[in-house]
This record gives sequence, C-alpha cells and structure tokens, in this order.
Amino acid sequence: MCATACPAECIAIEAEEAPWEDREKHPKRFDIDMLRCIFCGMCVEACPEDAIVMTERTELVAESRAELIYTKEKLLAVEDRVTLTPPRRPLEDAR
Repeated sequence: MCATACPAECIAIEAEEAPWEDREKHPKRFDIDMLRCIFCGMCVEACPEDAIVMTERTELVAESRAELIYTKEKLLAVEDRVTLTPPRRPLEDAR
C-alpha cells in the first residue's frame, strides 16, 4: 500500500512467499530511494502495520547515490537507534 500511495514512486517492493503459515507473502526486497522521496508522509499514512514512520533522524549526505537507497536490511538496522518524536500536547494542556 505504501508504494501505491507514494506520489514520487520512490518505494520499490518485491514480494515472495512467506515462510510462516499465517501470512501469504512478505517483502523479499523493500527499497526506498531517498533521492526521489519528497517527504510527504503518504507512505506513513498508507501503511497498515505502522512499519513506516517519519523521525527526526535524517541523513541525506552520502559519497555515492547508492548510499541513499535504503534497503530492507539498512532500514531494519536503523530501528534500534531511532527515537520517535513525542506527540505534541494541545494548547489547553500546556497551560
């Protein structure tokens, strides 16, 4: 769903048969091309599993274009180091 919702078409997914009985398939390849991403958040809204999140951690500096293709393995490796932005409190609560 995230790849379909992406207006920049920067998400590429290739599925394969899942090794688990409770699922039909899972992603064999999941890539996000950060050079094409426009940071609109449409993929975050479309993801039914909350697997895609936008965080304050952004690195768009690289020595090659290939470093800015985020593969499934690269995205999973980052998971432990990411801190999510806490939700903002309404103005009434801030008083």
